[in-house]
Amino acid sequence: MLETINGLPAHPLLAHLVAVLVPVTALLAVLVVLWPAARRRIGGATAFVAAGTLLAIPLATTAGSWLQHRVMGSAILRHHAALGGQLVVWSALLTIAMICWWALHTPLFAAEVGMLSPMVRRIGVGLTGAGTLLCAATSTWLVVRIGHTGAEAMWGGMAC
Repeated sequence: MLETINGLPAHPLLAHLVAVLVPVTALLAVLVVLWPAARRRIGGATAFVAAGTLLAIPLATTAGSWLQHRVMGSAILRHHAALGGQLVVWSALLTIAMICWWALHTPLFAAEVGMLSPMVRRIGVGLTGAGTLLCAATSTWLVVRIGHTGAEAMWGGMAC
């Protein structure tokens, strides 16, 4: 896989990529759910960004696992790795919720969505919207926690 880049561990570089992508994806998802103009303009693109973010996370976690086996494994490092595993789940849920939200609002599926009863449509829109907001908030919170525990694992013993 992608364990090193130019002889250096790939995890810090990939982790910073994820640390940018997840909050950007979450912000786009919140905009799309809460702002109809954004929904029309960037709804489909946001679903693709969410899917791309989801693909980047396993690269960072795989490189992190490789690195973890080469450094001393402290409790904070194990916690950092466990949080990284949770991020994959929450980002997958965000991607699924975002794609469902987009499908309920795009003209591409208007005929299929139109066949649903108004009550089912309202429930679907409400659940996917709420799910998107919940997953966006949780993913962002996890990225902050993961970054903090990673920094603690790396720099926690230093006297500054």
